[in-house]
Amino acid sequence: MTHRPDTRFGAHTWGAMNESLSILPICIKDLRPGDNILQCFRLGTKELRKTKSGHDYLDLVFSDATGSVTGKVWADVLRKWGHAFASGDYVKVEGRVETYRDKIQVVVEKIRKVDSSEVPDIDSLVKKSSQDPQVLMAELKGIAGTLQPLQLSNLVLHLLETHADAFMSLPAAQMVHHAYRSGLIEHVTAVTRKVMAVLPLENDINPNIAIAGAILHDIGKIRELNAEGNGRTPEGRLIGHVSLGAQMLRDAAHAVGVTASAWLTELEHILLSHHGETQFGAPVRPFTREAVLVHFIDNLDAKLKIMSEALESAEPDGFAPYNKWLEGKAFAGSNALRQEDHDAGT
Repeated sequence: MTHRPDTRFGAHTWGAMNESLSILPICIKDLRPGDNILQCFRLGTKELRKTKSGHDYLDLVFSDATGSVTGKVWADVLRKWGHAFASGDYVKVEGRVETYRDKIQVVVEKIRKVDSSEVPDIDSLVKKSSQDPQVLMAELKGIAGTLQPLQLSNLVLHLLETHADAFMSLPAAQMVHHAYRSGLIEHVTAVTRKVMAVLPLENDINPNIAIAGAILHDIGKIRELNAEGNGRTPEGRLIGHVSLGAQMLRDAAHAVGVTASAWLTELEHILLSHHGETQFGAPVRPFTREAVLVHFIDNLDAKLKIMSEALESAEPDGFAPYNKWLEGKAFAGSNALRQEDHDAGT
């Protein structure tokens, strides 16, 4: 086993945990089989499952700024330490790194939830978009500045400028897709680009309403997610970003004096219907061409991102582990398989 001196955490006070153990935190991308760890992670997903013999265990995904790794909490550890933590929480973990089916995983020996104040370096645990949010914001503002009529352009720009900091820093979600810093603006920009790519193929769609809807469809997440992006606000839990976004749109319309505009209701309809079905949080289903377009492009971008992230953990046969959001195992495609796998099939 590899023990590394800890120069960042100092003394550990984990109650019944091994207070004398001192190990340097290791970035997930640098974890190797045989490593012992005692450090903080951000918890991605948490699934309570059963072994073949019927014992409960936890299947976890830990993350930091460099990537993610699977964690296993077997029955004996689960009974001792419980699981009073949830997706999005920061957790402190003691365990060891092993290999299973050619993939590393953390076998957890001790685990507890920690407050963000206990994490020495929050930035080291927060995954960030690979795209510059300032550049993305400039792109969205440039697009918004071309919208017609001028009142629509002013309304979209008002919302972007009023909420620029949150828009550029928040994740798009806690878990499902683009669940990292600046994920919201990355997702919104991608949806806007895809909507604009479809518009030349559909002459009956109002491009100004569709583009405005694409830019603003998730604006309510600014009030749904807390400032750290690792939890929801009370109004986010009780109302949700779909309805909050419609409220924000109406408030902004009052602020810029466009409440009597005929297109405002159509734009509000896009925000209210972009989840598509009531069981997915939409108060109404999409009933305009523009709303249908934004709904399906939003879903497309989210699904493709979920698949891309799932395939980061693909097995040698090209299949990723089961993903509950996809309701199956993503496949990387034959071109992604190793040459020996291709040869074996010929």
